[in-house]
Amino acid sequence: MKTHWLLPFIIMPLMVCAQDADPFAPKPAVPPGWRLVHGDILEPLFKPASAVRNDPNRLWAGGVVPYEFDANVSASRRTIMRNAMALWENVATVQFVVRNGDADYVHIQHSTNMNSSAVGRQGGKQPITITSWGSRIIIAHELAHCLGFYHTQSRPDRDTFVRINTANIQAFAVYNFDIESDCLAYGPYDFDSIMHYGQCDFAINCGMGRCIDVLPPNEEWQTRIGQSDHLSNLDQLVMSLLYPPGDWRFVDPNFSGSPNSGTFLRPYLSFSAGHDNVPAGGTVALQPAHYSAVGTISKAMTLRAPLGGVQLGN
Repeated sequence: MKTHWLLPFIIMPLMVCAQDADPFAPKPAVPPGWRLVHGDILEPLFKPASAVRNDPNRLWAGGVVPYEFDANVSASRRTIMRNAMALWENVATVQFVVRNGDADYVHIQHSTNMNSSAVGRQGGKQPITITSWGSRIIIAHELAHCLGFYHTQSRPDRDTFVRINTANIQAFAVYNFDIESDCLAYGPYDFDSIMHYGQCDFAINCGMGRCIDVLPPNEEWQTRIGQSDHLSNLDQLVMSLLYPPGDWRFVDPNFSGSPNSGTFLRPYLSFSAGHDNVPAGGTVALQPAHYSAVGTISKAMTLRAPLGGVQLGN
């Protein structure tokens, strides 16, 4: 079994330090039929983009993502992209496969000035554009969007951990720092995520003031947010839970949505439901809580507490 460990958004184009930006540079060439939000996220112009939290259908069924390359992507860049895909394939039940007539698929193309992707499966042909071919992690960031990740600093609870200094942000980019109320926020706030903006992304002048201040007691992360070196532990964990093996079931007694199908996004509410519905030999993943678990468990299964804090008993 693969080692499994959500989520947490970037612009070099992914992460642009404004003091180095050319104000006369051409605007990003957004693919026709799409609009650019949050710096690198594509949304369709003619239909609402659904947040993955509210619409599990935006996930890729079985973790299978059909893709094709545009003719403008060279052979060497195709290899780089496949290497970035492997980062996610190695930690989750995700598989990028060459398109073979699939109706829903990703079209990967080279861009002269933009890294971008839609969030989750949109239906039909959806673009991923890459300009930062020298960074496998930046490419993995865009692939994470495609698989369903938003940016970390868009979490509803972000103001507890960071302060956004809108006065220091270029006017055109202030909306890139909006909170997404439906952004899936799982586990502790992940300063180390590849989905987090850096402290000076979109700054008017970073020497005069940062865009993001890390709040106490986590100031040690101030210069480390926005890293593009590695997948964080939580990046890996959340992706593995969003796309788990088929014999996993999830339980969260505090979940308020419906229906409760035992998936990561639609977990069961009780331990007994997880126990009854997990296949023999499968895994029940439990959110932190006290669970009523009285009696004998006769079915072989693995109990997992990815975030700890689980108690079983009366």
